[in-house]
Amino acid sequence: MTDKLKDLKIKTGVAKRTWKEYLSYKKEYDNEKRKVEKMTTEGRDEYDVKKANEVLKETESMISHTKSTFIKAWKEFENVYTAAGNDDTLKQSKEYEEAHKIHDEVDKAQQEDRAAST
Repeated sequence: MTDKLKDLKIKTGVAKRTWKEYLSYKKEYDNEKRKVEKMTTEGRDEYDVKKANEVLKETESMISHTKSTFIKAWKEFENVYTAAGNDDTLKQSKEYEEAHKIHDEVDKAQQEDRAAST
């Protein structure tokens, strides 16, 4: 495997993994938010609600952190992916095929995420 293919494979994996991590924290945030709301409406102990809010805030900060990590990884991936797309030999590889698939999936998911956030 050439260095360019290896780099493409690595960058593809990192972009895919960091996107999944970002989505995971968003889902966890939604779950924790519902939990805090439920605890509040049930009139649960103030200390328990406070601790649940701390978990919620920590999760929220992780969303920001993982998103910035993803953005960096995505830029690196796109640079390598674009360069590979300009090389006919690399375009015929299974690594490029996988990168193309991930690029399309994550690009679409990002658009949906942005639309949902507005």
